[in-house]
Amino acid sequence: MSQPMTSNESQGGAAAGAEAGTVTLEGVRVRFGGEAVLDEVDLTLPAGVTVLLRGPNGAGKSTLLRAMAGLLPFDGDIKLFGARPRTLQGRAAFAFVADVPVLFEDLTVREHATFMSRAYDRPDAEDAVLTWLERFELGDRLDEFPGTHSRGMRHKTALSLALGVDPGLLLLDEPFNTLDADARKTLQDALLARAAGGAINLLSAHEQSLESDLDARVVEVRGGHVSPLRG
Repeated sequence: MSQPMTSNESQGGAAAGAEAGTVTLEGVRVRFGGEAVLDEVDLTLPAGVTVLLRGPNGAGKSTLLRAMAGLLPFDGDIKLFGARPRTLQGRAAFAFVADVPVLFEDLTVREHATFMSRAYDRPDAEDAVLTWLERFELGDRLDEFPGTHSRGMRHKTALSLALGVDPGLLLLDEPFNTLDADARKTLQDALLARAAGGAINLLSAHEQSLESDLDARVVEVRGGHVSPLRG
C-alpha cells in the first residue's frame, strides 16, 4: 500500500521557510549485515521538481526510497519538509509506491480509497482516489478485491491511492514497468502537473527517455553512493 509522508515543523526564521519546501538527506547510511548499502548520502530536493534515481540493479535505489519512507533503519538525518519520516507529521507528508505494491487483500478497491482518506485525515481524498482510478481505467473494478487483479492493475490501484492523497513528496519505485501506454501517459501527465504545482516526485527508473518526458533532474546511484542533483 502506498505509505504516507509530508509536514511543516516550523522552527522560525528563514531556515524554517527553506525546510518547509525541501526534502533533505544528510550523512544517510543504511547497513545490511554490517555492510553499507548506502554510504554517507547527502541530497537536497527542492520544491517543484521530478528527480530520477538512475543506476544498475543493486546500486541502492530501492533502499534509498525505503529509508526515506521510514521502512528501513538508517544513520544520519532525513527531513521531509522539516519532519522526520517516522513522525506523525513526516508520515503525512509523503506517499510511497513500491515496485511490487502492497494492498489489503480483504478490502475492495473502493474500500482502499476510504482507508487512505481516513489514514491521511483528508475527507476529500476518497473522491480524488476514485477519480484517479477512473483515469487509470479501473472505474468498473471498484468493488473487486486486489487479489483478483493482474500486477498491472494492482500497480494502477496503488498509484491512484498515492496520487489521490496529493502528498508533498511522492516516492515511486520503478512505477512505469507494469503500465500500458495509456496508463504511462496518465502517470506522466500527473507527475508533470505535480511538479508544476510545487510538489516533489522522486522515482527510480531505467528508461533514458523519462528525463526529457518528465522534465526531470537526475541523481546517479552507484555502489551505495549518490551523485549531486543534476539537470
